[in-house]
Amino acid sequence: MNTNSETGTLLKKRQENKWLLIFESLLTGLLTGLVITVFRLSISYLKNSRIALYDVIRTAGALGVVLALAGLALVGLFIGFIITKWPMIKGGGVAQIEGVFMQKLQFSPLSELPLKFIGGVLGIGLGLSMGREGPSVQLGAYVGDAVERLGKRSFTERICLITAGAAAGLSATFNAPFAAIVFAIEDIHHHLTPLLLACVMAGSFAGDFAGSIFLGSGPIFRFFTTVEFPLSQFAWLIGLGIFGALVGHGFKQSIYFFQRCYKTLHIPPVLRPIIPFLLSLPVGLWLSYSSGGGDGLIKALTEQSFPLTTLLMFLAVKLLFTGISAGSGAIGGIFVPLLACGATGGALYATALVHLGLLAPEHVNTMILFGMAACFTTVIKAPLTACVIVFETSGALHQLSGLILTCFTAYLTASFIGSQAHDHILLKQILESDYQQPDQKTCTNIGTPQLYELPIGLHSVAALKKIREMDWPKKCRIIGVMHGERESVPDGNTVLYPGDKLIVLVEDDTGSLLEQLTGLTDNHAK
Repeated sequence: MNTNSETGTLLKKRQENKWLLIFESLLTGLLTGLVITVFRLSISYLKNSRIALYDVIRTAGALGVVLALAGLALVGLFIGFIITKWPMIKGGGVAQIEGVFMQKLQFSPLSELPLKFIGGVLGIGLGLSMGREGPSVQLGAYVGDAVERLGKRSFTERICLITAGAAAGLSATFNAPFAAIVFAIEDIHHHLTPLLLACVMAGSFAGDFAGSIFLGSGPIFRFFTTVEFPLSQFAWLIGLGIFGALVGHGFKQSIYFFQRCYKTLHIPPVLRPIIPFLLSLPVGLWLSYSSGGGDGLIKALTEQSFPLTTLLMFLAVKLLFTGISAGSGAIGGIFVPLLACGATGGALYATALVHLGLLAPEHVNTMILFGMAACFTTVIKAPLTACVIVFETSGALHQLSGLILTCFTAYLTASFIGSQAHDHILLKQILESDYQQPDQKTCTNIGTPQLYELPIGLHSVAALKKIREMDWPKKCRIIGVMHGERESVPDGNTVLYPGDKLIVLVEDDTGSLLEQLTGLTDNHAK
């Protein structure tokens, strides 16, 4: 192991790097914001071109349909080829980021970033039922990873920059900097350190700032919910939370069902994206509200009244088309489609109450908003993010109390029926597949001493134990303990309290040591 002087040098460098790391997080956020701006504009241009092309296809008749299907099949084949050759760009990207943090997966920004960009534009712009937020998060993570590689930082600093980029990506695509911060902490990391928070806040602000310069600011969903939901009607929100949880569970099951179908039918992965691309044409021509991510459907639900049968059709088609799209491995996220399904579920529930004379019509839009949050809570298992992202993207801050009750009910329902977080299931699928494993030649933490910062969980093995009482892995040394923002040098009698952060020095780690250490400090391991 390193000498004390070398350890001291590393600790000193760690302190000196903090301010530089925050500056680099700002830079990462600005660069990410610019990338996402071009990404959003490209999707918008292709979407408008697609809608205009529908009129041409209708005029051209059968020939137009055949030519359009042929073009879509070629695009689907191209997407199938790139996701097969570069599997890290499949789907949204949040699960892949978590795999990188576990050191079980490895980013290759130079090749994967442009392919993720192109694949996301083609899939979302041509009408697949997928959202732009997943690719935006991963694109930001790629930018953070690229910035980190310029300085060859420690693993802890690396994940700070990647997370800052991911937060910037979500912030720029949704105009929701606060939601991006909460999402990065609640869904990606599940813990908080002062350095991580500073980097995420810097990245999120910079991403939103850069995006707003070109695309404007303000909520992306314009809800008219000026009438506050009455306390006397709050009992209906419990039912909405339960119903939204069931819709969210069905949303996930649709994806998993079609994943199994593709495998059962022995359709090669390279050919699977062709199917949703071909289906995007009839859905776009005759069921336009169910086409694309779902922005148009949410807007229509808030501006028009639909009968129950139509709402049921919207929900069924959206669930099925999302399952076919996401199940194929095509590039795109699920946030916007699941928000659209939640909005449809909320509209369906509210419309039924209105027909029964149990709810005033002016509260339908509010129920749509709450339905979005309930569905998001169930699928992502991040109720705080659900509350924040819905009120920040809609501007309906005055409905926060009802929003919390609905998300709380949905979370309890999801837990009761055993509905797991979608990203965790995807990560498990990824690690069990033939995804690329980290290349020792490209990993930044191979062969050099690394400083890991690990929080002590409330129910972890190490909680309330003395350092000498723990069976720590070989080739590691605990050189610091942080209690709040106070850092001290520990000895064998130092007690580890929940919420403390360990600063651990390891050498020549390929990921196994981090996994062992996490097993001692993380709540889930016990």
